[in-house]
Amino acid sequence: MTSSRCEPCGVLMEGRSGGESMKLNKSIFRYIEHELYNYGSTKKEIAELKEDIITGVPQVETVVPSGTSDQTLRKTEKLMTNKVLQRMEKTIRAIDMALVRLGDQHRQLFELKYQQGLPWQQVVMEMVISERSYFNYRRELVFMVAEQMGLSNLQ
Repeated sequence: MTSSRCEPCGVLMEGRSGGESMKLNKSIFRYIEHELYNYGSTKKEIAELKEDIITGVPQVETVVPSGTSDQTLRKTEKLMTNKVLQRMEKTIRAIDMALVRLGDQHRQLFELKYQQGLPWQQVVMEMVISERSYFNYRRELVFMVAEQMGLSNLQ
């Protein structure tokens, strides 16, 4: 077993001398990829959910002594405590943080594969990289997102 570091992000990758790196449970890998593919729609859902909470039909509104209406407090509370909204925002933050920490090649792969939905063979041609580089970048991206989400140490 050998260890190396991913150059752009500094993540320690455990592997064998044959080039195998970063171990991540297969179901976690698939879950992270699912979130990467749905990044755009998740951001849209967050905006829609927030809009629904903010513009939702108000109930009977009373003003509390602080000068703020009960309705304003309820909306703020919903925005702060909505579990679905929190999970989606955590996922988007993790992806954004991973993309910031990783290099341009990883961001380009994210755009081509997960945003545009191109097959891996076309991504390789567009990026002018080897198949091996493609799979390494993909694995590093997924691993970094998993790490940002606190899922990288689950087996």
